[in-house]
Amino acid sequence: MKIASLVTLFTLYSAPVIAADFPKSGEAEYDTYYVFETVAKVDSGVGTGGIDEFTGLTRNVKGDGPFHDMSVHCLGHWTMINDDFNFDGSCVETDKDGDNVFTTFDNQNHYIVGGTGKYKGITGKAPYTPVQLHETVGGRIGRVVNHKASWEIK
Repeated sequence: MKIASLVTLFTLYSAPVIAADFPKSGEAEYDTYYVFETVAKVDSGVGTGGIDEFTGLTRNVKGDGPFHDMSVHCLGHWTMINDDFNFDGSCVETDKDGDNVFTTFDNQNHYIVGGTGKYKGITGKAPYTPVQLHETVGGRIGRVVNHKASWEIK
């Protein structure tokens, strides 16, 4: 009987902690470590375009908290005309529980447009700053991208 009471108490007191795992609004800074692969490319002599597929891992700079330890899978389209580079696309960031956040991006920001599970109803924005790493032996490109996100869940 005492074990059942302890289990009941544990369940009652741990449920609010689980529900509070991800705040309904806030700000967070996180780094994503990406490896990019260009899967298609066209070059007209006037301009170049390509499709990149890239994956990575996201770590909150504090070592824990929102957007910590998420896997990321993205597709992007880029064009280069003279010195004008444009890049946009979309990403899915998945946490340890399998819940995900869907984002779109342009040259300056990730736009948080929705999610599943604890992220259902999330919207927000994450300006980002990329740092190019050395090309891998296989020719893929590595980047560390710092994000400063703000969000709200309705």
